[in-house]
Amino acid sequence: MTIPEINFPSSDTDFIKDPYPYMKELREMSPVVLDKTTDLQLVTRCDGVKAIQKSKNFSSSPPDDLEGSESSIVNPKEYEYFWKTEEFSLLNLEGQLHGDLRNLVAKAFSNRQVQELRPFMEKKSLDLLKNLKGERFDLLKDYAQPYSISVIGKLLGVPDDMSDKFLDWSNKIVKMYDLKVSAEDSTNAENAAKEFYEYTLSLINQKVNTPGDDMITRLADVTENDQKLTKDQIICTVILLLNAGHEATVNTIGNSIVTLANNNIDTLGLDKKYNIKNIIEELIRFDSPLQFFQRWVLDNDDVGGVEVKKHSKIAILLGSANRDKESFVEPDKVNFERTNLSHTSFGGGVHFCLGAHLARLELEVSFHNLFSNSILLETQPERTGAFGIRGYKEIEVKI
Repeated sequence: MTIPEINFPSSDTDFIKDPYPYMKELREMSPVVLDKTTDLQLVTRCDGVKAIQKSKNFSSSPPDDLEGSESSIVNPKEYEYFWKTEEFSLLNLEGQLHGDLRNLVAKAFSNRQVQELRPFMEKKSLDLLKNLKGERFDLLKDYAQPYSISVIGKLLGVPDDMSDKFLDWSNKIVKMYDLKVSAEDSTNAENAAKEFYEYTLSLINQKVNTPGDDMITRLADVTENDQKLTKDQIICTVILLLNAGHEATVNTIGNSIVTLANNNIDTLGLDKKYNIKNIIEELIRFDSPLQFFQRWVLDNDDVGGVEVKKHSKIAILLGSANRDKESFVEPDKVNFERTNLSHTSFGGGVHFCLGAHLARLELEVSFHNLFSNSILLETQPERTGAFGIRGYKEIEVKI
């Protein structure tokens, strides 16, 4: 089967506003389409995306026998510090090294340790909302961002006065993960990565000398089979937790409240009408904060009857998969009583999101407190302009 060729409109304003009708057309066209502008093969359907997430033939790191400029995520010489924060990221590793690092990180990031953050989350969320009642405010800047970054800071053991700096670094670095990245955004991301790397290295050294009750201390201390994490591996883990644990949570809160408003669903008492866990999974499915992941094809393979060649690159479209009618009944409707809650947004297989338990708890606490109010959307918000990390610039609301 020949792969249809398209020009994927990843920077088109109308597409960014609502990409789902176009991605529905792609699903109906073929399980795989070729984007001529990036030379990426886009996997459009849920069964294909889930199969790739679980397959060892689709790698998040370049094949060992691939040479040239395509053999790394970015050029390490051009983006030295961004590469230093990515080189040992669990998102980009495979095989024995990935397994060893994931086991070490998991020991320092247990569900018990995450659950111990619940009282802190509750207080932070309530304190923020108490000061906003009756006021018109930006849901992202005034609530979701300070809530989420403070939780991540508490988890990691970052001083309170560094929260704004971590927020700024994260906002700049994540722009490197989109399909198309401007020269300005690349430069800003590299500069932010340098500052982040140097600060976090100094913080790790402090924790080694003066241990605390926090995750950076645990990452520096954890051992298994006489293995320990190097400082560079800890830094890569910290930026992963910061970007995934903060950016995704903020955008999920924002996307969700706008989704509820645009579907005329009153937030007041919503978690009393439906199971809060179902609400969380359905809102993530409906408008995923992360829209795609790239993979290398290690050997010739088949995706939905379409051949994909060895050493080619694919992108699995998570948002498209989550709206596939073959997997979800009436996928373009919000349904909190849906029986299939198995969306693709947390990944799958060995790359299933290590921080899913943290994200779900953050959202559970946040939504419970938000749903004690009727949240009114004051104006229709504007998207950030990015496709991969899906969110809004600001969301003006009143409670």
